[in-house]
Amino acid sequence: MPIKLRFLQSCIATYYIFGFFIIRLNDHDHSTVLSGDKDDGLAFGFTLLVMGLLIFFKTLKNLKMKRLFENLPTSKMRSLAMGLVELKGKIQVEDKMLEDPFDGKECVYWRIHIQESVKRGKRRKWVTRHKAKSQVPFLASDQTGSVLVHLDNANMNDVKRDNRYDLATFFSDEIPTKVQDYCRKHNVKLKGWFGGKKRMRFIVTYLEPDDDIYILGNARPLLKNEQKNSKNVTAAIDMSSKGLFIISDKSEKELIDEYGGQSYILPLGIILSAIGFSMILTSLGYI
Repeated sequence: MPIKLRFLQSCIATYYIFGFFIIRLNDHDHSTVLSGDKDDGLAFGFTLLVMGLLIFFKTLKNLKMKRLFENLPTSKMRSLAMGLVELKGKIQVEDKMLEDPFDGKECVYWRIHIQESVKRGKRRKWVTRHKAKSQVPFLASDQTGSVLVHLDNANMNDVKRDNRYDLATFFSDEIPTKVQDYCRKHNVKLKGWFGGKKRMRFIVTYLEPDDDIYILGNARPLLKNEQKNSKNVTAAIDMSSKGLFIISDKSEKELIDEYGGQSYILPLGIILSAIGFSMILTSLGYI
């Protein structure tokens, strides 16, 4: 996502968070909320502290990943060193292929997510009704050679969504037959108590042969049972000792923009934590 859009999102988040803080001030005695003279001040201070710390550490983690993307050089498949590596190439079939349940695409990985819009109080929210995935090992190749990739424990959150189907209560097209058949097989109900259609969305993601692929993971020598491939396969890739294993069909630039675009809200986390901590100390009589 472009940095300018990330900045806009950060501004909107800051507006709503501080708007919530101002509403709290208007709903309570100012001295009570700010000074923490009562239990309400202590609870609100603790909420701000936790919120600020979560924002701070999440943003800090993303910035560390951004720097890693920027600083780790891209290795060639034929000459990569063992250990943490960054690789770019194309997906090739290693042995087996899968077929995704919704679109019938041949792939090495698929993930589906079925959600229903449910009313909770005065608002509606998307609730997960079904999730599933399947994967097989594959080869990632560049012009110099190939590596064998095992997807176990890989972070696949940065794989782009390929398709989405929507089902609405009124005026919506019928979802594809394959999606309907899958829902029947896995007991996902598409209709409500009185036979009306539910408001639902069906999201499918997959990695196909010849897709561009970005890999950040651990390179290790091939095991004996992995040496059945051609001589061009130089290593196997799995999770690193640091717990890093990212697979994405986004470009390196997209990942850098995505992880680095949240840097603008780092000061927000510090400010919220400081306000919350001050309120807690005041409420407990230390200030």
